[in-house]
Amino acid sequence: MVIRTSVCMATYNGALYIREQLDSILAQLGSDDELIIADDGSTDETCRIIESYSDERIVFVRNPTTLGHVQNFAKLISLARGKYIALSDQDDIWVANRLCRMLETLEAAPTFSLVVGDFAEINNAGDLTGPVHAMGPSPSWMFRQLILIFLGRVRYFGCTFMFHRDFKKYILPIPMAMDAHDVWIALNACIHGRIIHVKEVGLLHRIHGRNLTPPRRRSLPKVFRARVIYFLGISRSLFR
Repeated sequence: MVIRTSVCMATYNGALYIREQLDSILAQLGSDDELIIADDGSTDETCRIIESYSDERIVFVRNPTTLGHVQNFAKLISLARGKYIALSDQDDIWVANRLCRMLETLEAAPTFSLVVGDFAEINNAGDLTGPVHAMGPSPSWMFRQLILIFLGRVRYFGCTFMFHRDFKKYILPIPMAMDAHDVWIALNACIHGRIIHVKEVGLLHRIHGRNLTPPRRRSLPKVFRARVIYFLGISRSLFR
């Protein structure tokens, strides 16, 4: 069977919220879609909850060793069989019709590598906690966007991403030193394609203090080290 869309979800001790996220995703998948889940060594009920679903669209794997969220997403992307690939966190909620809207956007813009949607933040209870995170107009000059991402002036979140299968060859492998898969993917999209923004909220992004990718700002030394690593990685990516 030809797979249309692969949704890639990385999990680790996400039992508190994962059922709500699974339900919101599965409700939007067709029979020709798949939800690939890679668990990175959960010690709570995460795996039991996932295995309780009798859905042939779910592909569930357990990592034999802990990879960390960046390399776990790299593994998921490598396993994805779909023409389109979407990334998912374990504790968010997909707004109804999100998948359809993202697919329509990519199919209507075949020269774009990456589509990114707006999102709103929610708390533990699912209540909205702030204004919408709107990405604004799609960037027209990708070199300028690359510089803004590199400097941290524009932030992209992997849980809002969908991209073409052909883009995998530029993303993978993700260098082991990378500490943020979303920054790596966005930078490569600037170099090897274009980014388009969907100007509507398609995701409720849950912030609860135990996210795999914490929202807290990093120290300046860590930011500087990350930028050096990104620069070296992107420099190599230019010659792919």
